[in-house]
Amino acid sequence: MSNQQKVFVWDLDDTLMDNVHDYAQPILDACGFIVKTLGNKAPHVSAIIALEQEIDKRRVKETNLETGKPFLYSMERFPGSLVETYREICRRASVCATPGNEECLSHIGFQAFDEKRYTTNIKPNAKDVFDFLKGQGDLLYLCSKGDKRVQYKKVSALQNGGIDFAAIKIVADKNAAVFEELKRLKIPDVDTYSHYRLLDHFYSIGNSYESDIAPALSAGYRGIYIPVETWDTIGKMDDILEKVDKEKCIVFESLDQLITRYEEL
Repeated sequence: MSNQQKVFVWDLDDTLMDNVHDYAQPILDACGFIVKTLGNKAPHVSAIIALEQEIDKRRVKETNLETGKPFLYSMERFPGSLVETYREICRRASVCATPGNEECLSHIGFQAFDEKRYTTNIKPNAKDVFDFLKGQGDLLYLCSKGDKRVQYKKVSALQNGGIDFAAIKIVADKNAAVFEELKRLKIPDVDTYSHYRLLDHFYSIGNSYESDIAPALSAGYRGIYIPVETWDTIGKMDDILEKVDKEKCIVFESLDQLITRYEEL
């Protein structure tokens, strides 16, 4: 326990704002479209979903031929994964994929980024937690992995809900260097910048241990892990929890434990 001020570096998706189910309806719509289009040549819906998950995970590291860079978590990856799922099903069924059907599936995929959902996706206790931490004199940053075109719209929804940050960093991927850079940020409106810079009390908060916590621990942070099962961790949660460095990372069940268990930090 410490009375010193702290710097909290927040993840966004599935930490401050629900995200995983934004993709559920487009996947279901894509399944329905493929079944309707291919009829009895389409596999069972469960097989279509499993194939889409396999393709989408693989495409994270594949190169986007239009940019020459890996897709990672860019906006184009998911809609393209629906198209690639359809193409693979057609290939296996010896059916010709049509450009018109591919365009329809791409359109379905982009519905995952409907910004009208973002306000309602904000975690219900997020504002109370932020108000509490600011009341403690703590400094709040955001470090989100994803496409800036999408993530900044989510940031706007948070800000409109009274949740704001001293600094915002949107990155293609998270690593120790990113967290080291955040330690060195100079915040113009914070007079006690030098005080924060000397602190060892930097915390990374997120729902993904591998992405949000592990690289931050390598950069000298402490971790606050709030597990949420996503498409990337289905069936792996027990193994992930076994890997948690319990000397450097605390596991919370929900955001509001940042208030009720603050004295443990």
